[in-house]
Amino acid sequence: MSDENLLEHTRRETAELRLAERLRIALEQRAAFELEVLNSRDHAIGRAAEIGELRYRLVKQAALHEQRLTLAQADSAVHDANHRAHIARLEAALGEVGRRAARAETLDREIAALRSSSTWRLGRLLTSPVRAVKRLLRRA
Repeated sequence: MSDENLLEHTRRETAELRLAERLRIALEQRAAFELEVLNSRDHAIGRAAEIGELRYRLVKQAALHEQRLTLAQADSAVHDANHRAHIARLEAALGEVGRRAARAETLDREIAALRSSSTWRLGRLLTSPVRAVKRLLRRA
């Protein structure tokens, strides 16, 4: 092989290695994104289940209070006022659940952003020996 062919061959191998490394990095990023999507989906499913359970409880409580209303018609004016106040409290509680769910999602995003920051990772790396020693001391 001539020097020129050897140089060209080396350039091609270098370019192939660079492309292979970029492909590996892209595949790792894709896997990380897929994991994030799955985690987000699981989180959303969990939130939906919580909301469904709360709705069930609200419906169950509303049905119970409706039954009590029909049984106590003699004192319907007072009972009706109490029932309406309870419904208002339930609606307020449902609104609070929605606000707390939104806040939880915001905090989850903030935590994810914090943990993905380079300063967090660097801090975790720098404090890992101290944490390991503490763990060992706790076990002893």
